[in-house]
Amino acid sequence: MKLTQVFLPAVVLVLSTFTTQAQHVSDASLVAKGAKVYSENCGRCHNARPAEEYSKKEWSVVIPHMRAKAHLTGKEALAVEAFLDSTLTSDVRSEVKGGSLENKVQRSGADLVAQFGCQGCHKINGEGGALGPELSGIVARKGQEFVLKKLTNPKFNNAASAMPKFPMTAADKQAIIDYLSQ
Repeated sequence: MKLTQVFLPAVVLVLSTFTTQAQHVSDASLVAKGAKVYSENCGRCHNARPAEEYSKKEWSVVIPHMRAKAHLTGKEALAVEAFLDSTLTSDVRSEVKGGSLENKVQRSGADLVAQFGCQGCHKINGEGGALGPELSGIVARKGQEFVLKKLTNPKFNNAASAMPKFPMTAADKQAIIDYLSQ
């Protein structure tokens, strides 16, 4: 019996499990945990990759491979995939799921920061990751216009930025700016 006949079904099962389970992107706590795990683990060996560098299908191959190298649990790998999936094709996803983003309920800045897992990469009030810059006082230092541009187009001032583009309304962006202004 060929090795491919033995191992191929197992690989397909593992990959389909990861891609099926990553549909939990609406679980804000899972996305936030994924952002934290991504920030803490991926940067240990190489620069963190921007999510859009790979397609969802490509990430579903990368994550199991890197899970073994980074010694991640299955739940941690699932959380990372949920985080990455929450950032991929955000424009397409928001159009497909219920039309315009503008019709969504207003969310608080604190809720949005938690939902998008911002503290996985950024410190806010001394808590969070170190992959991205400290966000406490960012509005006072850089101004509202800068933060709005960064939320709209994360690569506008740094083409190599690993910060993902999230599906946000204008009201969501303003809520985050207001939260970071406190």
